[in-house]
Amino acid sequence: MKPLVRVYVIALAAVLLLMGSLLFIDSQASRTREAQLQQVRDQYLLRNLRTAIENLLASGLQADQLDAVQQVIEREQAEFARVVAIDVFSASGRVLYSTDVGNRGMPAPQNWLAWLRQAPPWNADAPGQRQIGTPFENDLGKAAGGIAVTLSTVDEPATLAQWYERGQQALHWLTALVLAALATAGLVHGGLRHLLAPFGEAARALENEPASAGKTTPLTTAARARRAAWAAARQQQQQTLQGLEALDHED
Repeated sequence: MKPLVRVYVIALAAVLLLMGSLLFIDSQASRTREAQLQQVRDQYLLRNLRTAIENLLASGLQADQLDAVQQVIEREQAEFARVVAIDVFSASGRVLYSTDVGNRGMPAPQNWLAWLRQAPPWNADAPGQRQIGTPFENDLGKAAGGIAVTLSTVDEPATLAQWYERGQQALHWLTALVLAALATAGLVHGGLRHLLAPFGEAARALENEPASAGKTTPLTTAARARRAAWAAARQQQQQTLQGLEALDHED
């Protein structure tokens, strides 16, 4: 591989590495933002549910007498696409309200009861889903039970709008890559041309070609001096040779 071609290849490889790094950083930042948004949505949902239940308890009714809770959890499930189920259970370990009607009156899972002894919010992962939860208190400030929300973690098929957005992002990155590659090639070409210009002028001087306007450099001057020394040495050799030939003719 020619040295100049190697320089171009190295420069373009550096551009690809830089763009790849930027793409990776952007991807990581997007994941971080998504995780933060997910945490905000989780906190918002749990806060709404807990506030609604505790406001109803403040009326003096017991946790198993709050029929409006069923309407609240059904409304919240409808507003959040990934919510699979919402269960409200008592401190004694019985499911009081649930968007899955078959769960009402059933014993609460042991891990939910264990959550009541832990600091909120609660979080647990399982294949294809995750669960979050928080306790709720009665009007005396004592734990009256807990709320468990089951959310799906299965990726939904991308919509046409999402595919369009991804295509636009890919096109933007491709455009940026092409522009960066062209800019790099231009800079490398200009830099090499400027860097190698004195050597080109020196080569022209050695070949006894006229120098470009304003291109005289110490290297060019040295090359012309070397060219003059070669010419003088050649002339001296020719004179010596002619003298030897003249001596041969006299003999």
